[in-house]
Amino acid sequence: MANKAAHLQNGTVYIDPSQIKLIIFDKDGTLSDLNMWIEIIKQRARLLGEHFELPAEKVDDIIRAMGADPYSTNILDVAILTDSRPTTEKKVINKLIEFGLEIDEAHKTTHRIFGEVDSIVDLRKIATPLGNIRGLFENALEQNIKIAVATSDLAVRCEKILEAFDVLDQVHAISGADSITNDKPAPDMVHYVCDTLNIKPEHTAVVGDSTLDMEMAKNAGCGLSIAVLSGKDGAELLEPFADFVVQSIDNIKIMEKCND
Repeated sequence: MANKAAHLQNGTVYIDPSQIKLIIFDKDGTLSDLNMWIEIIKQRARLLGEHFELPAEKVDDIIRAMGADPYSTNILDVAILTDSRPTTEKKVINKLIEFGLEIDEAHKTTHRIFGEVDSIVDLRKIATPLGNIRGLFENALEQNIKIAVATSDLAVRCEKILEAFDVLDQVHAISGADSITNDKPAPDMVHYVCDTLNIKPEHTAVVGDSTLDMEMAKNAGCGLSIAVLSGKDGAELLEPFADFVVQSIDNIKIMEKCND
């Protein structure tokens, strides 16, 4: 799709800072490698197994319910792996109920253990940036474009990952699954950030790795949508929804403003 707010040249999208005043980035699959979730998922399942004294095969079923392979570092189902935090908790709770556990105990313990894993996992060791994030953010900030992140993860964990990548100081706003009522592809996250920063959606770009990100941008009335191929969805899925599709965030640059 053509878009006057940017143009494509030699596989790189150049964003026009006279049109775009805010870029909202997805986190997982866009800024951060998805494989970090394998360690988090296995930690959750291990602690649940210990608490409920589950046999190994049921612990493996919990891991699979979150989209990971119990016996490797492979992702079994990227759509499940990238579900929102509340959705993932519900899937684990339902699995525990299948095992015969009481609903209230399954809910309370799952929520507690998910939070416990958040506190013990060192994101600096398992999170891997997908490109030169700081360089891109600096490029945007130099042209007076603000930076935000919209993620189906919790805002606090997003902060920790951005801190691990040494870019938290460059980010003006974060919208997590706990910041809004409706998750992607609803426009809530974009509206939350735009309202926070007092920037209209039509002057906003969304960068993400899934059709949900691109649909969110459209539903919010954003001026530009850029899909990257570093995460969840492939080009054949993304092209009908995005203004531009590029390999990664390293293929996004900001045009220099022309001086009158």
